[in-house]
Amino acid sequence: MRNLEELRRRLAKIRIVLRLDERDPEEIIGELLEAGRTAGLNPERRAEGYALAPSRLAAALGLPHLRIGLLDSLLMIWVRAPHSLDDLLCEVAGLSAEKLYEMILSGARRMAEVLKRYFEEGDALQITLPKG
Repeated sequence: MRNLEELRRRLAKIRIVLRLDERDPEEIIGELLEAGRTAGLNPERRAEGYALAPSRLAAALGLPHLRIGLLDSLLMIWVRAPHSLDDLLCEVAGLSAEKLYEMILSGARRMAEVLKRYFEEGDALQITLPKG
């Protein structure tokens, strides 16, 4: 088992940025949302895009979750509130901190794979995920 601070630090590293040119973002976002669902994360609409958390309760408790944001031609995926990973709050939400960490990391990895099918890593697509 990793310590909680290490899990928080690893969550804070998760960042995916894609510069979209002519491609329709809604098709790609649909695939990203499905990738999140397969990792056990449920999407909810937000002003900047979507939040993906295991449950509404987990999001309401302020636990870390994935966000997908679209701003002009930039699509961004990141972890909101990575440092709020907390054993007690996770228990209230019916999870362990390790389980929530694994769900978020799995969702981010699956989303990265979706994007790699369409784009090569480099200028247009930048992926930062923790190793291991």
